[in-house]
Amino acid sequence: MPSILTDPPIPAEQIRQRLYSGDLVFLTRLRTLEEFVEYMRAELTALFEPHDPEHAHEHIGPAEMAKILGAWKPRWIHAERSRDLVRAIIAEAGFEPEFTHYDVPKPRTSFPAGHLTTGIAFAFPWHRDVWYSAPAAQVNWWLPVFPVRETNAMSFDLASFAREVPNTSGDFDYYENNARRLKTANSAGKESQARPSAINHAAGVDVVPLPAPGEVLLFSGAQLHTSIPNSSGLARYSVDFRTVDVRDLTAGRGAPLVDAYCTGTAIRDFISIKDESSFDEELITSLFGAPPADAMLVFGAP
Repeated sequence: MPSILTDPPIPAEQIRQRLYSGDLVFLTRLRTLEEFVEYMRAELTALFEPHDPEHAHEHIGPAEMAKILGAWKPRWIHAERSRDLVRAIIAEAGFEPEFTHYDVPKPRTSFPAGHLTTGIAFAFPWHRDVWYSAPAAQVNWWLPVFPVRETNAMSFDLASFAREVPNTSGDFDYYENNARRLKTANSAGKESQARPSAINHAAGVDVVPLPAPGEVLLFSGAQLHTSIPNSSGLARYSVDFRTVDVRDLTAGRGAPLVDAYCTGTAIRDFISIKDESSFDEELITSLFGAPPADAMLVFGAP
């Protein structure tokens, strides 16, 4: 059974290997995280003013909320300050910038049942990120903006980390899904994206990690996890991003891919922490094969 570690006194290289074996890791002492949370809270306060962000859904309907978030999220994602802070968090955690690539940070929203739970505020069922064509060496970073609760966080099935689980990942092609994503921001009542998920899955033991604001949870992209239906009465805001170490990628190190049947690869979404350069296309092709000639390799916002 995997373990849950808090601030393990080991270098980042060993942390990655623990994550690849199924462990969860809390990092609680990164000063940059406090600055990041303050930045996010200020952004959300300005976005929903005069309403409290955790209660904004009580005043704004699902369709209008989808429009507000659909306009704000891309701006926030590509803001220089957002990316600078994410790079600083990763570097402060000891992940070496010259070897580490990251994808853009993604703000997540989870509203109580009956409000917006599709499209831009999709509530994910049981899934692994590797079912979305993520690389085996992907490390996920997840941090809440306000306190999270057992009624609005995420649940993990640690016992199924390296066990095959029936799922729909065979229906997912990363390149095809990039084209579908263009419609997601305006989806207030139905899904436009393919969403790989487990089939009739029930965890034997649900593990619900609750990092405090100013803390970050690290886990492998192969972890089986789900969004908990929000019954807290409060909106949940969090941010996640992902990293890949080029040395692990080229050496074939990473989590076991026991049941990923998707096609395509998300590796082109990752850019260098050091200079924001992309992986060399020749390297990508050697590791993941050549893409179709007409494929949308990287999602382009409308």
